Amino acid sequence: MAEEQKSKEDKEEKNDVFPFIEGKTIDLVAGNSKWANLYCSWINNPKVRRYSRNMWPQTLEDVKKRFEPSPDRRIRDKANFMIYHKQEKRPIGIVGLDEINWVSRNANLFALIGEPEHWGKGIAVEACALVIQYGFTELNLNKIEAGIFSPNKRSLRAAEKLGFKKEAIIKEEIFVDGKYHDNHRFSLFNRDWLQLENEKQSK
Repeated sequence: MAEEQKSKEDKEEKNDVFPFIEGKTIDLVAGNSKWANLYCSWINNPKVRRYSRNMWPQTLEDVKKRFEPSPDRRIRDKANFMIYHKQEKRPIGIVGLDEINWVSRNANLFALIGEPEHWGKGIAVEACALVIQYGFTELNLNKIEAGIFSPNKRSLRAAEKLGFKKEAIIKEEIFVDGKYHDNHRFSLFNRDWLQLENEKQSK
């Protein structure tokens, strides 16, 4: 009976997931309030939130508001996606663009893999690459930025793989584990991304 129940739940879960952007290992899907508990566990996990700038505990009520539409927001300044693992059939993180400036055509890229067993497997790079393509080809952005703190070596390497160029280092901007750390600011322009994509296709 337990196996039958799990099979039923898996089918219901699959029916509730509608990929907005399809990838190889993962799909990017719209956030769902039924995942609020899971998301809450990620951003309150000391290991996960270490370099995510989440300094305050978040309640389930706080998290649920993220999945609710804001009636007073006339212009969307965020594009958030859950990272849905195709093989495991479950969300494992969140990725997206925020601080979208529709006049200057720029935005900030962010990503969080909430399940540590999936760190270092290239999933964050795949998810970010999908969002970057979406930002440049569908939202017509000119520039995408990202900020990474110096101890986060994995994310620094990921930024380079994605084609980002370092614009600045803001000294001692975050206090973690009793030390101040630098913030590395990166950017990627639409024209440079197109050139990289053309080079990939010509190989």
